Amino acid sequence: MTNHFSCSSLFLATLFLGGASAAAGAEATPDIGITVRRLSPRTAVFNAGPWDNAMVAIATQKGIVVVDSGFSKTIAKAYREAIQADFKRSDFAFLINTHEHGDHMLGDSAYSDIPLIGSEALRAAILRMKSDPAIVARFMEWPEKNLTWMRQYLLKNNPKALEGPQFAQVERFWKTAEADNPTAAGLILPAITFDRRMTLNLGDVSVRLFSFDLFHSMADIIISVPEENLVLTEAVFSPGQIPYIGFASNGNEEGLTAEMLKPEIVNNWFVVLHEVLSQADEKTQFLGCHGRAVMTKAQCACEAAYLEKLWNEVRRTKAAGKTLEQAKADLALAVSFAEYADLGDIRSAGNPDEIPSVHQRNIEVLWKAAP
Repeated sequence: MTNHFSCSSLFLATLFLGGASAAAGAEATPDIGITVRRLSPRTAVFNAGPWDNAMVAIATQKGIVVVDSGFSKTIAKAYREAIQADFKRSDFAFLINTHEHGDHMLGDSAYSDIPLIGSEALRAAILRMKSDPAIVARFMEWPEKNLTWMRQYLLKNNPKALEGPQFAQVERFWKTAEADNPTAAGLILPAITFDRRMTLNLGDVSVRLFSFDLFHSMADIIISVPEENLVLTEAVFSPGQIPYIGFASNGNEEGLTAEMLKPEIVNNWFVVLHEVLSQADEKTQFLGCHGRAVMTKAQCACEAAYLEKLWNEVRRTKAAGKTLEQAKADLALAVSFAEYADLGDIRSAGNPDEIPSVHQRNIEVLWKAAP
């Protein structure tokens, strides 16, 4: 995850307005502010505290499938208890990791009794972490960084909130993760892996997994659940935002670089997006792993079209013998991508990791991938 300071805007609004998040189902221990939202009788989304990550549970005839675990074993255990309470059943069948960032998989050991599913790239990423424990150690810098940033933000904007119950819950969330202190040695390798795609047939539900490597991390996947008319888009799409090819951002914990991205990997992104979007309709719900908002097919199709156009234009410009700086000028958002000018181009505005132009950053990454 390249933006450490991704405190929920919804949560900040709660602090300013004085509202409180309601825990649904039986309250887990510790109280990390878990909220539950049903997308359907079979599918629910779980969020916690200040963190916008969406943990998804799908109750099938062959057991509950959980997508992502959380930041630590104790936090994942709290999610698991909330899932069990909400569905009033405990037959967990599979855990799926959407990618290898700490906030999605450092809690996997809370599900050690069921098979972990991930791509071959996820297995490689976890083996890489086991051989370089410093990667997980850098993930575990996030709690203190996030707490420090929020204290500074509230001290400047709403000091009284620092004494309120919502901020106490924030501290509890991050201190819980810190106290668990996950290490590389405790990481669990996936028991079931796939290369490009895999389908889980679970009686009344099929869960389709598609590799989407090196978009946001080393081992991204997109998940489609046709019977639920649901697509989990990992970190590919955000409402009203230019998609951010973030795996090679400055300071990423894993040391991933843009040179790792090859044309065939980028081309696979569009194979997957074309298939998933072609099977969707106006009622399909698209949900990212880093947000609470549900997106429509039209919103995702617009952002996918932006990505594909950018890839084609970068390749065309590079093949014409132009330099990167010339390409950045020729392909400027206002010049060649005016139809996407309404999409947000700033990421993490006001935060230490702010990116002033996602579009320009995307050009730089795709330029290195282009043949």
